[in-house]
Amino acid sequence: MISPDLSDPLTGPFWQGAQAGELRVSWCAACDRAVWYPRARCDVCDGRLHWQTLSGAASLVAWSEVSGPLNPDFDTPYLTGLVSPREAPYIRLVTRLVDCCAADLRCDMAVTVRFRALQPRRGAAFIAPVFTPA
Repeated sequence: MISPDLSDPLTGPFWQGAQAGELRVSWCAACDRAVWYPRARCDVCDGRLHWQTLSGAASLVAWSEVSGPLNPDFDTPYLTGLVSPREAPYIRLVTRLVDCCAADLRCDMAVTVRFRALQPRRGAAFIAPVFTPA
């Protein structure tokens, strides 16, 4: 990824939300559930999706310290994690973990969203949701 495409019909609203300081996920009104990763229709009922803004409170599921060239667009080391939003504990968001070290992390610990500019080696910086211990 060099920079997210804010005009992409499937993922653009997620990145637009990040620019506005909002954590957004696609949501099915018919099922009243989050649908992640974004897609055109609900994978359960084929219902129409809209974008829902979440509180940003989440639970840490797993993490890893990236120390090698996993993505050559970003300098290492950094922490990456899977988090489950409070409003949709059945989904997992892949994210960066910030303002902490790996030794301080625990499964199921409370984390909260922050928004930071990420600067890839190529392309423009962009705002992304990241998580930090609550």
